[in-house]
Amino acid sequence: MRRSTIFEFLNRQPDLTGEKVRLRSRRPEDAPDEYRWRVDEELCRLDAATPIALPFNDFRERYALELEYPGLTYTLAIDALEQKHLGNCSLFNFDFLNSVGEIGILIGEKTYWSQGYGTDAVKTFVTHIFETSEINRIILRTLNWNSRAQRCFEKCGFQAFGNLSKGGYDFMLMDIKRRNMLRTISRQI
Repeated sequence: MRRSTIFEFLNRQPDLTGEKVRLRSRRPEDAPDEYRWRVDEELCRLDAATPIALPFNDFRERYALELEYPGLTYTLAIDALEQKHLGNCSLFNFDFLNSVGEIGILIGEKTYWSQGYGTDAVKTFVTHIFETSEINRIILRTLNWNSRAQRCFEKCGFQAFGNLSKGGYDFMLMDIKRRNMLRTISRQI
């Protein structure tokens, strides 16, 4: 099966189903959840971000533009199988020469933390990326003190490969390669 180029991949918005989550295209009606998460101080601290200071109506306009013109970012909404919108996952920062992309994930609904929803979303997303695109390596950065996120990523086959200090934050860098993901999945079956 021929894998799509990164540009072809960016134009797809599939519905993907894992064991606990469904990844789908983001919709305008997701804006209130996204806004609530982006103003939440705890979530922003975990994301190494500053809470946004925009009024909701301005945010909603920007969100609509982001949906219409996503640029070189591939973002899917994360829903629990019972349709509750939980967060989002993104693929961005492409290195086209080396077929590398970076992912990020946010489970904004705190009542769903530490129950396997993030792990299932990452596994589902990473499997989709490797099965349908030319990307051979996925990297991520997580705050070096965020052990819950690190455990999630390790369960999905990611391994630490370095550290980065940026913007006053210290990050652990982790990655997974296509060939390693296939081994991780075959061990779990």
